[in-house]
Amino acid sequence: MRVEHTSSNYKIFRFLFSFALLVTFSIFAGTAGLTSTAQIIAAFILFIYTAISFLTIFIGRVTVFDTLLDITFITAFIFTDFDRLKYFSLLYLFPLFFTGFTFNARYAFMVALTAVMEYFLLFFFYREYTQTGYLNLFLNTVAFLLITTAGVKLKQQIEKQQKYIRKLEDEKRESEVYKKLYRISAELAHEIRNPLASIKAAADLLAEGNPNPRLVKMIKEESARLNKLLSDFLLLSRPKESEKVNLNVGDIIHRLKELYQKDREITVNIDGNPVLYISEKGFESALSNVIKNAVEWSREKVQINVYSSNNKLFIEVEDDGPGIPEENRDRIFDPFFTTNSSGTGLGLAIAKRVVMENGGNIFVEESPLGGAKFILTFPLENKDESTGGRRRD
Repeated sequence: MRVEHTSSNYKIFRFLFSFALLVTFSIFAGTAGLTSTAQIIAAFILFIYTAISFLTIFIGRVTVFDTLLDITFITAFIFTDFDRLKYFSLLYLFPLFFTGFTFNARYAFMVALTAVMEYFLLFFFYREYTQTGYLNLFLNTVAFLLITTAGVKLKQQIEKQQKYIRKLEDEKRESEVYKKLYRISAELAHEIRNPLASIKAAADLLAEGNPNPRLVKMIKEESARLNKLLSDFLLLSRPKESEKVNLNVGDIIHRLKELYQKDREITVNIDGNPVLYISEKGFESALSNVIKNAVEWSREKVQINVYSSNNKLFIEVEDDGPGIPEENRDRIFDPFFTTNSSGTGLGLAIAKRVVMENGGNIFVEESPLGGAKFILTFPLENKDESTGGRRRD
């Protein structure tokens, strides 16, 4: 529970309560014909207290002095006619409980002792030296201390529960990190083991004197696959620092279009001539992985749309493939997650890493073409040569 929120509520409830008390007291005094000087002074004190309560709603947060002020106003109100208003001593309980619940225990009991002293002064001034008077003083003293203690204990209990909840949340996050680490480690070992097994089998056959050129080709292909896997993993786990330049986005997209446009139709729509201040290698790697994924899953068509809005650059890559099931959309950017038998599951993870490190975002939704639509956003931050940036067109 936030103290600021509790303080704001306390101020509002204090004003509403004081206003209701003022109205009630005025009606009661008028109905009962209580027009003595004491009653008029009591009504005036309530009016001043209500006005101050209203004004404090707009002034900062509650401090210990606010609760001391509340107690002093209650004492002044009861002082005007102790015989008739002494039962209003119950009003002390509200600020005392709030003080115990909100502030340090030392300050809370300091306020409680102040309330006891002020009530004792009322007792002393009106000379309530009777058995009922002493009992009333004792019961009020006990009540003041008990309600303050209750507020302090409740605060401590809530703080203890909040600390326990935060500890559980931290442990859960740590557990999720370890689970993801274990899964990535297992999947990396699995991805490495497969090409190593092929290389070992080919090497064994060659050692037996079987000079089959296909075995040599297999070793080269599996070695290349293994090298790419480890290179991608290193890029994901520790991306290289690259120099940022003013990069012409259209040039990169058209270059990638020529690379992947084989038996697929790739349509490019670029609004204007967008330029990003970004690492060329990182940007091209991220966009290449997204476009490659779209091409692999598309049936016939891939569409790329580029436009800017609200000082952000949007790059949409969509396809007419089968799309991504709802249950997989939260996992497609996880390392090694793939439903493609020939993929490593690192491409989209690398893309997300690059995009996020450059202050952007990447997400996926359904495409009007029937497949998936990947949306990459980047902040537009064009730097010219005067600021040390280089332009690469």
